[in-house]
Amino acid sequence: MPVSEGLAERTNAQILDKIIEGKYIMPVYQPIISLTDGETFGYEALSRISEDSLKMDIEEMFKTADRTNRAWELETLCRIKALEGAAGMNREKKLFLNVNPNIIHDDSFKNGFTKSRLEEYGLDFRNVIFEITERVAIVDSNAFLGSVSHYKNQNYGIAIDDVGAGYSALNVISEVKPGLIKLDMSLVRGIDKDRTKQLLCKALVDFGKGAGIRLIGEGIETEEELETLVKLGVDLGQGYFLGLPQRSFADIAPEKIEMIKRYYTKKYIKNIRSSVYPIIGHLAKPGSIFSPDERVETVYEMLRLNPSITEFTVVEKGLPVGFMTRTSLNELLGGRYGFNLNFRKTIRQVIDTGFLQVDYHIPVNQVSRLAMQRTFEELYNPIVVEREGKYFGIVTVKDLLDTSTKVEVDVAAHSNPLTGLPGNLLIEKEIVNRVCGTLPYCITYYDIDNFKAYNDAYGFQNGDMMLMLVADILKKCAVRDEFIGHIGGDDFIVVCDYHEGETYCKSVIDKFAAGVTSLYRDEDVKNGYIVSKNRNGVTENFPIASLSVAGISNKKRDYQVIDDFSKDIAQIKKRCKQQPGNYFEIH
Repeated sequence: MPVSEGLAERTNAQILDKIIEGKYIMPVYQPIISLTDGETFGYEALSRISEDSLKMDIEEMFKTADRTNRAWELETLCRIKALEGAAGMNREKKLFLNVNPNIIHDDSFKNGFTKSRLEEYGLDFRNVIFEITERVAIVDSNAFLGSVSHYKNQNYGIAIDDVGAGYSALNVISEVKPGLIKLDMSLVRGIDKDRTKQLLCKALVDFGKGAGIRLIGEGIETEEELETLVKLGVDLGQGYFLGLPQRSFADIAPEKIEMIKRYYTKKYIKNIRSSVYPIIGHLAKPGSIFSPDERVETVYEMLRLNPSITEFTVVEKGLPVGFMTRTSLNELLGGRYGFNLNFRKTIRQVIDTGFLQVDYHIPVNQVSRLAMQRTFEELYNPIVVEREGKYFGIVTVKDLLDTSTKVEVDVAAHSNPLTGLPGNLLIEKEIVNRVCGTLPYCITYYDIDNFKAYNDAYGFQNGDMMLMLVADILKKCAVRDEFIGHIGGDDFIVVCDYHEGETYCKSVIDKFAAGVTSLYRDEDVKNGYIVSKNRNGVTENFPIASLSVAGISNKKRDYQVIDDFSKDIAQIKKRCKQQPGNYFEIH
């Protein structure tokens, strides 16, 4: 070893001794942020040297501790300082603590993380996450895995750090089965410009979805890196661009929160898919475009020479800024003075800026509704389609209506003949589309309690009226393009493209409770029950019909396997049916 290197090591060892003996460690906390809404998920506890006279790089400090066999003392000091400083943290947030994998199974370490010990610091053990670095080789894998299992069984969180930069990453992840993995900053750095990094990150995102593991992008330093991680579906983010490590527990700046929401919304819109209706972009044709600075006389001459051009879009720097039909231009230039007054103007000065433009990924049925809401004069004008804010093409009303009609015919062929609602084939497509996707959803099942008894006592015609009542209420309560299906008999389903389905459920139940009594005789309403036979042919008193509603959203859990979703919803349905009267439960 060169003399200079040996001297440097001795100097670092001396500085480390002073740091440990003087307890010159100061904790700082860096926020870990949700990349869907910008909310703070938790904080990683990091260490800084608190004595200015002791100059040493933090990473070098830990390396020196490893070389001098003082890693245990240094890490213990850092953790104690981090726990003491965490007393002021919001108890709902997570605290990430860095742990050397060769220390986690030490008895002294375990004694420091008993539930009672953590309560002394005002911490809930369920919000503590051990962040295990992959930069250190695991010496005793059996002891390490046993300790991890011990903590997981006690509901501590486990995160694998530095994935992509350490030792045998895949082996550790497959054996530990952590709740979170942190992508090393070497993968995040410049990911917006590196296709290989994007593909690797996407593969890890897909793996995480299937394994129930959330991904954290570490070391985000630019807006472009942030946008790329959001687009790829990474769950959480951390880095100097979002928030610096601080002594206090601060949320990130409001403008950064809005930035994350904006990019997530952009991704959401881009990924919208309807399993029944195609997206409008698939119908778009290039169309004719002109610059806004083009002279009216030039545009007029081009249209005269090209009779096939019946309309055109005015595009500036890729953005659609106006629209005009051949008929409108001819009317503008007609009359006694029309041509002389307008032919020297730029097209920007005469175009219609209130045209209908829609995003490439909007379903055809939604565009049809928007198109039909236009004034009579604009009703048959084509729709301008944009993609990622840029002009993409146009869709004629004829193509729009032809496609909508074909889909409506297909839907009718697979709809319930009584209610007209989509039946099982279309319902199955919707469920698979939501459960196996990445977008927010809330799927609710509606079951009419005591329907068979009512149907037997009042007859099939009245039974059909009750089914129609439920179908009408479900449709009237739908205000956000909810998908409503009729599974069959007295079972219905509603699929929402958002998490919070409680308001919708309550509205349906209230309307049903108010309207169902009109289907009963006054005497039965007064008694509160009807007399009918049960499934075994025994006469019983059956209460007035009510609704049992069971629902699941992916707000807290993502399902990648339909069977898991089906098992959970079946259990919720069973619980709901055991409750008297109208009742709903959403998980």
